[in-house]
Amino acid sequence: MSVHSIKEKNDCVDPPTKPILTWSNLNYDVKTKQHGVRRILHNLSGSIYPGELVAIMGSSGAGKTTLLNILSGRVQGGRLHGDIKFNNTKRNPHTFKRLLAYVEQDDLMFPQLTVDETLTASVDLRLSNEKYTPEMKRDRVNTVMRQLRLTHVAGSKIGGSGERGVSGGERKRVSIGLELVTDPSILVLDEPSSGLDSSSAEMVVSLTKEMSRERNLCTLMTIHQPSAEMVAKFDKLILLSQGKLVYMGPVDKVLSYFERLGFPSTNSNPANFFIDLTTVDFSSDEAMRKSEQHIQALADSFAAYRGSEGEDQLSSELVSERSSLSASAETTFSNSHRDIDITHEVAALVLYEPAPMNNWLSELFVLLRRDWTLCVRNRSLVMGLVLQAVAMMIFLGFVFFQLKTDQASVQNRIGALFSLTVCCTFQVIIPVMTVIMAGRNVLLRERSGGTYRMTSFFFAKSLSFFPLVYLPYIVMYTGVYFIAHLQYDAAKFFIGMANMFSILFAALGFAFAMGMVVKSMEVAHIITPVSLSVLMLFAGNLSNAKAITPVLRWIKYLCIYYYAYSGFVQNEFGGLEFSCEEGAAVCYKSGRDVIEMYGLNELPIWLCIVLNLIIGVGSYAAAYCMLRWLAKPRYLWI
Repeated sequence: MSVHSIKEKNDCVDPPTKPILTWSNLNYDVKTKQHGVRRILHNLSGSIYPGELVAIMGSSGAGKTTLLNILSGRVQGGRLHGDIKFNNTKRNPHTFKRLLAYVEQDDLMFPQLTVDETLTASVDLRLSNEKYTPEMKRDRVNTVMRQLRLTHVAGSKIGGSGERGVSGGERKRVSIGLELVTDPSILVLDEPSSGLDSSSAEMVVSLTKEMSRERNLCTLMTIHQPSAEMVAKFDKLILLSQGKLVYMGPVDKVLSYFERLGFPSTNSNPANFFIDLTTVDFSSDEAMRKSEQHIQALADSFAAYRGSEGEDQLSSELVSERSSLSASAETTFSNSHRDIDITHEVAALVLYEPAPMNNWLSELFVLLRRDWTLCVRNRSLVMGLVLQAVAMMIFLGFVFFQLKTDQASVQNRIGALFSLTVCCTFQVIIPVMTVIMAGRNVLLRERSGGTYRMTSFFFAKSLSFFPLVYLPYIVMYTGVYFIAHLQYDAAKFFIGMANMFSILFAALGFAFAMGMVVKSMEVAHIITPVSLSVLMLFAGNLSNAKAITPVLRWIKYLCIYYYAYSGFVQNEFGGLEFSCEEGAAVCYKSGRDVIEMYGLNELPIWLCIVLNLIIGVGSYAAAYCMLRWLAKPRYLWI
């Protein structure tokens, strides 16, 4: 099939010459403590077209990122006035965020995954199974890696946080690839050159320009001080100063424009010249006043220029350029069958309709596969859970070795069961919570782009931890049970294991709640041990369950330790008979006496297990609701 037949099939006869995104009279105000309401952006207007690479430049505080976020639909707080249209219509938040690809300044990815695995997961989550076969998705990943020069590092891990991986430039290109594997209409990058050397930064800009041409994709980025070579690669420049527009138009016209205003370039790098020309001098009040007047004069000059023949001149140049870009894209796409398929997708983008989301089970499978890979490759987590389970099995088993039925064994059994209860919480909650919090920023990035449903994420993340936690603790429980010589009874063995499963489930729910709700990892590591230590007081070992003051007694009914410990004690001591020595001050004749003395006979074992499962489900539900409320984007839309 030829390129022309594909175009006829999709009714795309003429290349797009209308702007994809337009904005007019944008004003953005925020409240400050010192100055009250402060205007960040002043009456900005402009437009961007498919196929062009646009840079937003300016000194620090010029409003670059603010404008980028407003156009992307990601600004929060303050008051926003003006008009923004996508494809000449009002933006729909639900569809616009899936048609816009946003590459954040920080490369938020999982360091344990390889480049190929990272891109594959993004493709599987974001491309519809109804529209794309597995082979087409695989081809999309290979195409993106080839276009972004990532094929040679496909099997390398992303790295970061002390783990070796790809270079900074390659990591940035993977971040871009995560967004380009979909069918975006606009690509937005926030400071893509930040933290990169000049060579890597220039490659990133070059590749984004190449992708813009090939996909007829509008690319908008903020950039601070690019090199002269990098500036030359941009098609259009938006130059801001103190939130005011001092220039917007073709890059090759900007120097001549300022020269006509009486400001010839005095620097070999145009970017440095722009910064020098538009930076406020804060050395003194007088210098600041003069530089602000200078910036206002530049903004007024450009407004007058656009209002006369300048606006018509810029518009005609842009329309002409769009036609040449589209023709160039057609020539590029006709080189291979794969590229013809991409042309078909690009032509379809004229409709600007996002592909439907995958069903819930498909999302769950992809997320579960990814989360399980992350868990298995997290050596510190895996080895930590396994080694501490084995260590506690040995210590508990031999400290309480081969318990008898004398009076001393009563205290030892109590100690063994309480230690077993505590081991199922502290050693599980803190490491799991740490892992969850480490990946929370990736969750927020993916959710902001509508990558998947929150429920599928919750189920997948929870299920991925179950085997990692339950398997070592089954070994620990079994070892302690037989080494310490708890009651050799099959029914009691499996009832105790069910009780352990319930407290592990509740512990994982607690870890999930803390990991999702508490923002700071340092704060979470303070709150969690303190909370668990307080709950331990109500378990029934350190204080009698029935003798706690009524003011605080209700807390035990929210305590996972109380239910688990009560279940363990009733299961182990039920049916035991103890021998008493003559002259003993205290003598427990039966296990029932011990259970009653500690006040742990209030609830049956099965109810203790069920209540811990309910607490676990409640913890997951609370984490889900709180995260949806805390992470819900409260963006301003106009």
